[in-house]
Amino acid sequence: MKSIPRFAYLFLCCFTTFSSAFLSAGSRFTSDRHITSTETCSLLTASQTMATDTKTAMFTSRNIFHEYDKPIVLIGMSSEKGNELNRLANYLIQTPLKTSQLIPLMDDTGNLRPIQDIVEHSHGPDIAVIDFRQVQTGKDSNQMTQVDLSDLVKAFCESGHLAIYVNVEPSSSEMSKEARALKEQIEESVLVPNSDYELCIRDEGTRDEKDTTSSWEHIEWEMIRLLARARLIPPIPGDKTRTSNTAHLTMGDHTFFLSLSFPEITQVEPFVESMCADVDAMEYRTDLLDCRDSRFDLLYGMQKLRRYCRPHTRRSPALPFVGSVIEDCMPIVYTVRTANQAGTYPDDEKGIESMFQLLQWGLRGGVEVLDVESAWDSQKTSNLLDRAEERYSSQILGSHHVVGKEVSTEEAVLFFQKCALNGRAHGAKVVLSITDESRDRMAYEAALIAAELAEQDGNPVIPHISLVLGDVGQFSRVINFPFTPVTHESLPFKAAPGQMTSSEIMTTRLLTNIFEKKTYAILGHNIAYSVSPQMHGAAFAATKLPHQYVRVDVPTVEEFVQSDFFKSTVFGGTSVTIPHKQAIIPYVDVMSDAARAIGSVNTIIAKEEFVEDDFKRVIYGDNTDWRGIYNPLNRLLGSNVDHSLDYALILGAGGTARAAAYVARKLGLQCIYYNRTPSKAQDLVESFGGTVVTSLDEQSSQESIHLGDILRKTPGSNIRVVISTLPAAAEFVLPPWLLLLDGDKPIIFDVNYKPYYTELLRQAEATGCSFVRGSEMLWEQGVGQFELWTGRSAPYRVMKQVVLDNCQDQ
Repeated sequence: MKSIPRFAYLFLCCFTTFSSAFLSAGSRFTSDRHITSTETCSLLTASQTMATDTKTAMFTSRNIFHEYDKPIVLIGMSSEKGNELNRLANYLIQTPLKTSQLIPLMDDTGNLRPIQDIVEHSHGPDIAVIDFRQVQTGKDSNQMTQVDLSDLVKAFCESGHLAIYVNVEPSSSEMSKEARALKEQIEESVLVPNSDYELCIRDEGTRDEKDTTSSWEHIEWEMIRLLARARLIPPIPGDKTRTSNTAHLTMGDHTFFLSLSFPEITQVEPFVESMCADVDAMEYRTDLLDCRDSRFDLLYGMQKLRRYCRPHTRRSPALPFVGSVIEDCMPIVYTVRTANQAGTYPDDEKGIESMFQLLQWGLRGGVEVLDVESAWDSQKTSNLLDRAEERYSSQILGSHHVVGKEVSTEEAVLFFQKCALNGRAHGAKVVLSITDESRDRMAYEAALIAAELAEQDGNPVIPHISLVLGDVGQFSRVINFPFTPVTHESLPFKAAPGQMTSSEIMTTRLLTNIFEKKTYAILGHNIAYSVSPQMHGAAFAATKLPHQYVRVDVPTVEEFVQSDFFKSTVFGGTSVTIPHKQAIIPYVDVMSDAARAIGSVNTIIAKEEFVEDDFKRVIYGDNTDWRGIYNPLNRLLGSNVDHSLDYALILGAGGTARAAAYVARKLGLQCIYYNRTPSKAQDLVESFGGTVVTSLDEQSSQESIHLGDILRKTPGSNIRVVISTLPAAAEFVLPPWLLLLDGDKPIIFDVNYKPYYTELLRQAEATGCSFVRGSEMLWEQGVGQFELWTGRSAPYRVMKQVVLDNCQDQ
């Protein structure tokens, strides 16, 4: 038996482990959320007490830095030659935060300005640099003292400013003994307690700029990543709303994280390229690292891991930041596994105290997922979660490992409930021990019951990761769809016995019919031009999903819904384009709120659901076009919108204009519509509010309603966004006066993705306006479709590149 391939061995085992009913049910096994057996009913009753004890209202996150618009404070001590803090500040000013400036600390006479004046009169998104390298020991009144700067740091912290500790720790002699002594003195009393994030620098700031191994560019990238993480929308336990920080996507179906077990993080580098192709996150096992008790070395090692992964990241989601997107960031699961929980970190009183400190360090490093063991002091756990919820955007994964003993299914359910951390975790992971293969479904069954209980009690229903330790539990990894820990064939050893590769798991899922290959399509007419097949085909390939994506070119929707393809079990869904976005609606069972408001469907999702004691196919209709418009504009505008003065000018009145109007209202913009046929634009007013203009001229006349008239009615009114849904062939451009108004220039959004440069975009570029191409809308709405179909995060970088390859002028 041992000589045959592992996946074949598992395939044979599944016939003896599972009943024939399970095998014939195929993919229904994973979608059945309603347990009806007598055994399960008793389990629900046995678990009711625990469910009542942990009942918690749906948690509302309160991350104070979400959409942060106050000054950024960089604190620390630069090396003698590196000037690292000011270099980072200048980079932010010159590149992503172009409207920022340095906040002056000194007045015209060379004295330190009053601290209260510096803090209260600082405006976002300016940057304050508090570099203790400037501290001198002279007695002149115009020299800043250590106390001055310490008080300034504390004042910024107390007023709720975002502070990043730039921790410079050169390995060479670039910092004098006196400077090191001062740094040690102020680090624990000033720099760490008065900062939220930490960026570690070794020698990158002092090496020859031509030396590419120094990777100062990566230090700049890390700074942007930390700021992006700080401003990110906070995750909400149980919330399935698709955002850039949704646990149901991060830990979605067929997602995998790779457990690293090297004592030195540099040992990972040779394997990174092949590993990144197969996983969605890296687990940073701090308890296995030689440097595990050094804050600097742990955070610096995590930065190294990200740097190794960046060139090879393919499956990662987008991380938005100030009008742009970070697309090469491999998510990290930060874990401190204790000895009691199948790890190595000490679990005595002192060890647990240190473990909670290490978890705080993970938050400071801006980790995507923080693994929090549920077995330890509830007050310490609550304090950690308080800080995580208040100041960070990390997803919390509650975990529990049962090592060396078997437990009942009832006990396993209780472990899942405990891992929910009183409704504050975004995912729960329970790992059991068994001696008999016949029980390898127990963790999965317990996960289903725990989810059922949570739903019944009104608690957040979160992703449940259900595993069994060792080779005897390998099939538990096959039937666990969300966020499965894996090893990789390129690695010299596994992090834990029984771990499989993602390729082995996906192969076994297909062989055992637990997971079915689906076919998706773009539905439209005269669609040979469409880039969607290339985009979605590449996305499926990047995530190693076996699905196909084809074109369905038909003149009528009726022809499609009567086809064998639509009626078949392999049909997974479609993208819908012209002329069928409205015509498909009668054939949809469930419409999303967005699709109903916009009045068109661009995405069909076919789901098999348990309805009235049987399985039934349900056709869902959604609209992701609005996401394609909203996401880029939201990144550019942020929270800087005046609802009473700021307008969106929408050109055209068709289906895409309805999506644009829907977006404008979500962004808090008032709508002005311009269309060749004003009566058609009036339909938009009735649905979304706003005003129709019959001319874009600045001056008024008796015959027309001019755009200039609308803006003059309220002093300070401003066109913040122009969204053109007009065909590129119209060669439309805006009247010059509109681009010369006082105030911010409008953002120009042209929904056409071919040609790459429309006349409107050429005008926008020539006049210095920010602009968004239709190609960006294409991949953004495509990301939304992929996530709706697959229940997992989309490979943003891959989808974007395919669109650009097909849309850019050669």
